[in-house]
Amino acid sequence: MAMRVGVIILPAQRWEESAATWRLVDEMGFAHAWTYDHVTWRDLRDKPWFAAVPTLAAAAAVTSRLRLGTLVCTPNFRHPVVLAKEAMTLDDISGGRFVLGLGAGVAGADAEVLQRGACPPAERAARFAEFAELVDRLLRGRTTDHQGRHYHASGIVMEPGCRRAPRLPLAIAATGPRGIRLAARLADVWVTNGRARPGQPPAVTPGDAERQVAQLLAACADVGRDPGTLARMVVVANRDSSPLASAGAFAEALHRYAEAGMTDLVVPFPRPEPPFAGSLAVLERVAEDILPRLPGAAT
Repeated sequence: MAMRVGVIILPAQRWEESAATWRLVDEMGFAHAWTYDHVTWRDLRDKPWFAAVPTLAAAAAVTSRLRLGTLVCTPNFRHPVVLAKEAMTLDDISGGRFVLGLGAGVAGADAEVLQRGACPPAERAARFAEFAELVDRLLRGRTTDHQGRHYHASGIVMEPGCRRAPRLPLAIAATGPRGIRLAARLADVWVTNGRARPGQPPAVTPGDAERQVAQLLAACADVGRDPGTLARMVVVANRDSSPLASAGAFAEALHRYAEAGMTDLVVPFPRPEPPFAGSLAVLERVAEDILPRLPGAAT
């Protein structure tokens, strides 16, 4: 079973505490670790919450092999030019271990912070397509000009560029047809967290993943993309059926998502309190008993 496993580490602690978590995940042998990119987050709106980019820069300094990424940067409060510069810098600081996760964004605090007004779904999808396409161009090129509907860039110079050619990896989160097609065109990693639920956090099942993988394969065929060149990552952050309920539950989830066509499984790092309350002992069992049996788990 050639699956890679990663964790989400919330940027919700002061760095003197959080640094130990990033080091631990690196030492445990997980393939990658991610943090959420929000101005504020619904579950911890009135509690400590730190910025993703400096957190990942600090994480790069205390880890040596983990791939590090954002889940996910969105147009809600990000501009492609500034984000591309930050991504290029993180790529350099991390020694080529950074993965830039992008998403369309949803309604909520992040969408309201710059007071741009409501963005209907169709408009949000069009904005995201331009956002992702411009980020892709900026990271591939040395000088970029762009005059679009949502973004403008004049003579942007990206030196020295990314450590990897043609650019650092992009992970695009998408669950709908337009987003999945965009991922098929631009992404190195396609990301799903299942399905949106009105008034509730997203949730995913292996059945959801399997149906979305089928859509992704069809989109790859439509755009002439070899699907074997696109990693498929499922983020299982379900509140009511966590894969970290036990080591056995994790092994079962890993098996079922692999059968659904996923290449990577990501779960939240267990916290002592909600959200994502859980036992660190289970994660340690996963690291000791399951990760060593997975080809590519530490690459």
